[in-house]
Amino acid sequence: MRRPVVDMAVCTLCMGCIELCPEVFSENDAGYIAVADLKVYPEKLVEEAIKYCPVDAISWEEE
Repeated sequence: MRRPVVDMAVCTLCMGCIELCPEVFSENDAGYIAVADLKVYPEKLVEEAIKYCPVDAISWEEE
């Protein structure tokens, strides 16, 4: 299964991923982007978030 991951060393916290795909991405209490723990991720929405991330901080990871 593939899971989206956010490279916080690169992420600028623009919050675009949250706007595009709030069912997967959110802001945690520390102010960083969190990825929901889902059994299946909405690939089309995650792909949109990957496409529009200005610093290419989002990618897929194989579990």
